[in-house]
Amino acid sequence: MRLELANFPVKDARFGRQTSYNNGVLEVDKEELLALVLKDKRIASADLDVALPGEQTRIVNIRDVVEPRVKVSGPGCVFPGILGPVETVGEGRTHRLSGGTVIASAEYRPTILGGTAAQNCGVVDMWGPGSLVTPFGSTVNVVLILKLVDDVTELEAHDAIQLAEFRVAHRLAETTRDMTPENIEVFELFEVDPSLPRVVYILGCLTEWQNPHSSVAFYGLPIRESLPTFVHPNELFDGVLTVDARRGRGDWNQTWGWMNLPVVLKLFREHGKRVNFLGVILQRTRFETEFGKQVSAASTSQMVRLLEADGAIITRVSPSGNNLMDAMLTVQACEKKGIKTVFLTPEYGGKEGTELPLIFQVPEATAMVSTGSMDREIKLPAPDKVIGVGDGQLTSTSPTDPPFSPWSELTLSLGHITSGVDWWGNLKLTCKEY
Repeated sequence: MRLELANFPVKDARFGRQTSYNNGVLEVDKEELLALVLKDKRIASADLDVALPGEQTRIVNIRDVVEPRVKVSGPGCVFPGILGPVETVGEGRTHRLSGGTVIASAEYRPTILGGTAAQNCGVVDMWGPGSLVTPFGSTVNVVLILKLVDDVTELEAHDAIQLAEFRVAHRLAETTRDMTPENIEVFELFEVDPSLPRVVYILGCLTEWQNPHSSVAFYGLPIRESLPTFVHPNELFDGVLTVDARRGRGDWNQTWGWMNLPVVLKLFREHGKRVNFLGVILQRTRFETEFGKQVSAASTSQMVRLLEADGAIITRVSPSGNNLMDAMLTVQACEKKGIKTVFLTPEYGGKEGTELPLIFQVPEATAMVSTGSMDREIKLPAPDKVIGVGDGQLTSTSPTDPPFSPWSELTLSLGHITSGVDWWGNLKLTCKEY
């Protein structure tokens, strides 16, 4: 499988008479795009705004973020199973508006008020300290602001938000269909020097079978109870992995993250140079019993061995300790089969970084890379502009959290900032010892 990912960098976005892309500037016809969104009768009202890096702008009620992409050749479409029929993707050419996003900011009346099934949302600042702890503080963001009708179910809310943001993102990317890109990056698992170490990536995805949406979907199908699945990494670039679009807090990943996974990009760029990249194993985590965790770890490690891998990289998502156990047991199972394994994960550690960093560990986990803290807090200055606050002057990040004014100075944990917890090494967070 050979995929050409054509880059059209976005340096600015503005509203205009037509939707177009020219020399890094994205012009947005608001009326056209809102007409696409309002075809869905589950959406009561919609609006668009633009948030640019450096502006003293705060975005609230964030549910999901996506990068505009469109397939211009090859089978299928971007977001197969959602925007088009299920067809294996990852071949041909895909155009991307790199450095640009569509951010879905949405309000609706929830029917589930607590627990892991409840909706939540995140915050992004486009300037100051908050902009440094999320990828979206430095991207050009087209913000889609939605209000849903009152009688939607939780699953209908997810579906309405996701379809709206994907349709807008697809239309924006379509503006490049007949244009020449700034550059093209080719992704292909070609044959390499057999002496290079054979490396596989185990991509842990926490899913919850009991919730309206399982948190992660594959080709539009929510992943619930499943054993590991071998995936060509090119498929990820065409949007085969998507998320629950009701949940935009920082301790979850947005669709943008699955499309721009840094571990996959790095392994591809080292393929044929330092490693032989074999592909991605998608591992469903958070099994409810120890027995389930052991079966998942054993079958995942056996798949790695059958691929004749020398080494594996493992990542996870979600602060769940249950999920951490699955990942650690998989590290253990791989090492016991003679496969050198690196575990990439953020830490706990408390607000001061002095508490227990990991609540479960196995003796075989001797090669671990920290991507930062999940528990730290950050002080955010007051903005000049707020996008997504709705009719009122107060907002919240979940039904059980107290409301706050988004116009004020805030102290928030990284988990309240969209993509504020770095699961895959998207950011360059470091620590210093004094």
